[in-house]
Amino acid sequence: MATIASALVLTVAFVERLNAIWPFAAALGLLCSSFVWGYSARALKDISDWPPLSNWQRQEYAAVWDSLAGSMNEAAVAAAGEASETRLRSSAAESVRNLLELASIGARDEVLEIGCGVGRIAREIAPHCRSWMGTDISANMLAHAAARLQGLENTRLVHLKSVGLDPFAENSFDVVYATNMLAHLDEMDRWRYVQEAFRVLRPGGRMFIDNIDMESEAGWSMFSNDAIRYRDVKRPPYMPRFSTAGEFTAYANRAGFVDTRAHHRAPLVIITASKPSLGRS
Repeated sequence: MATIASALVLTVAFVERLNAIWPFAAALGLLCSSFVWGYSARALKDISDWPPLSNWQRQEYAAVWDSLAGSMNEAAVAAAGEASETRLRSSAAESVRNLLELASIGARDEVLEIGCGVGRIAREIAPHCRSWMGTDISANMLAHAAARLQGLENTRLVHLKSVGLDPFAENSFDVVYATNMLAHLDEMDRWRYVQEAFRVLRPGGRMFIDNIDMESEAGWSMFSNDAIRYRDVKRPPYMPRFSTAGEFTAYANRAGFVDTRAHHRAPLVIITASKPSLGRS
């Protein structure tokens, strides 16, 4: 309802030429509500329609996400809040723009995505790079991704048996990214993936990670609303945990990255960083 209401306010604001604050507020509301729509749908349906997940702990990632991805429609809604292929693809637009601009993905790059889900981003990014590799800890998610990516010959999928990027050798990729994924991980597992990104990147390679920004007004609103909603009930294992620029910057710098930069694009904080080139310490 928040998404629909924001869209209506935005339309009326432009038609009636209201004060600029109204279209701005409506646009912000539309962006934020759309971003968390999938999570909200999961949280609200968890009691009835969705498989009971109370037996799973947060770090049992494979069990949690396999449970949410029994069918393609369920997997798409779990990943992005959109069941139709058309809306699923359009939902990737903002993330793809951020990746192309901030990670500078180009035609010669070999790219790795951590936590690719149903291949929502992959389908749009693969045509822009030399090769795209997708990983996920959920076998069900990867099965749906394989179906969606048929015909894209430069894509490949790898099932992760545990947290980390063990299947890949050092210095294997030009870009490693994780988008709309780290929110679902424990903080120490986030750190592990940043360390692993550094290991598998080639010298001069780039990392891109994002999460909902707790320091933004939109992010804090989501956080405080969740604090009220789950005050007296058990929080579902897929419930997002937000981040700050300081947290992600610390991971990147401690892992050995350089040129670490924080980009605030509400409701997201995005961190980009580079692995030092040969001869640079």
